[in-house]
Amino acid sequence: MSDGTMTSEAVSALSQADLSRVVRRIPSDIRKIMQAKPGVFVAGGFVRAVIAGEKVNDIDMFGPSVAVLSDAANTLKRDRENTRLHRTKNATTVISLGRTPIQFIHRWTFGDIQSCVASFDYTVCQAAIGVRDGKFVSVCHRDFYQHLAARVLVYTRPVREEEAGGSLLRAIKYVQRGYHLPVNTLAAVTERLVSAYEQGSPVPREQVLRGLLREVDPNLAIDGLDVHDDHETPIEGLDE
Repeated sequence: MSDGTMTSEAVSALSQADLSRVVRRIPSDIRKIMQAKPGVFVAGGFVRAVIAGEKVNDIDMFGPSVAVLSDAANTLKRDRENTRLHRTKNATTVISLGRTPIQFIHRWTFGDIQSCVASFDYTVCQAAIGVRDGKFVSVCHRDFYQHLAARVLVYTRPVREEEAGGSLLRAIKYVQRGYHLPVNTLAAVTERLVSAYEQGSPVPREQVLRGLLREVDPNLAIDGLDVHDDHETPIEGLDE
C-alpha cells in the first residue's frame, strides 16, 4: 500500500455509480446551492459513509472563502423551516428539525476540491464532490477504495494547520468503528505528536502531551465521528 500522500499521481475519482449514489443522498436544497455556487462542495465523512454504508451524522461543506460559505449557510437557513445557525470558530452548522445537520467549514478554505481532499489525514476520508460546468464531479485518493474496503487507516502526513493530537484521537475513533490501525500509521501519527511536543515549552512531558491531545483537530468534528469538545462551543451571540 502507498503511504497515503496525495501527489498528482495519486488523484483519482469515484466510480460513476458511487458518484450518482452520493449525489442522490445530498439534500436537494444543498445540490441547488452547489450548482448555484460551484465553489461550494461536499467532502470527507459524508462521502465515505454513504459509500461504505455507514451511518451519516452530518454533511460537511467546504468552499473558497468564509464569505461564500456564510452566504450559503444563510441561504439554506432562509429556505428551510424550523432552522437555526450554530456558529463556532471552525464552522457554521445549519440545524433543521428532523434533518441531517449541514456544516459549512470555514476553519480552512479551498479554491478547489483536490486541495481540500489533500488536507485530510487518512485516505479513507480523501473524497469530495463538487460541480464543474454544471455537472457533478468527484476527486478521491487513488487508494481510497482499496483502503476503505480493507477498513485500514493510512496516514497522509498532510501539510496544513492542525492540532497535533487530532489525528491520534481520530485514529482511536476509527478503531472503535472497526478500522485497522497499522503500526506504520500509528508511528507516523505519534511522530507528529512528538515533534509538536519538542517544539513546546520546557514543562512536564505529560502536561504538554495532555494539552496537545486536548487541542482537538477540527477534522474530528467534520468527519462524522460524533466528537464534541470545547472547540465546538458556540461563539457567544452567534447561535441564531
